[in-house]
Amino acid sequence: MSKYLSIFFYSMLPITELRLTVPLGILKYDLNWIWVVFISILGNFLICIPILTLLKSFDKFCSNYQFLNNILERIYLRTRKKTKIISNYRYVGLLFFVGIPLPFTGAWTGCFASHLLGLSKAKTLISIFLGLITSSIIIIIIIFFAQHLLSWIGYATNI
Repeated sequence: MSKYLSIFFYSMLPITELRLTVPLGILKYDLNWIWVVFISILGNFLICIPILTLLKSFDKFCSNYQFLNNILERIYLRTRKKTKIISNYRYVGLLFFVGIPLPFTGAWTGCFASHLLGLSKAKTLISIFLGLITSSIIIIIIIFFAQHLLSWIGYATNI
């Protein structure tokens, strides 16, 4: 499978998202950083559409099965704890929440939070898309800064 295709599919996963795929594509696979960012944003964004569309149906389905309902409630409880900024600032808060490249602050959690707060799907998608762009810019800056810092102290890197 193509490395770019791997990046695309890894960026759709809830744990990796673009926070991992951008460094993976640039540092491990040695791919063009512009294409890696573009493909990572695309994959991470495209998965949001079915997530937002299917969450209501998924909630209804899980409510029929105690085991699944318990798992979903744990996910929602964790989401509620981490998304105070979204409930306070709504779409701008969602943009910042997704835009900060920390664990459990990505597009998947942003979709769950939007669903829990009853936010508009269209505005949520715009906020998440802008948050993904912000997050990828921060990650690129960190990668290039770290590479230059390592180069400056004498450790050879591919820039």
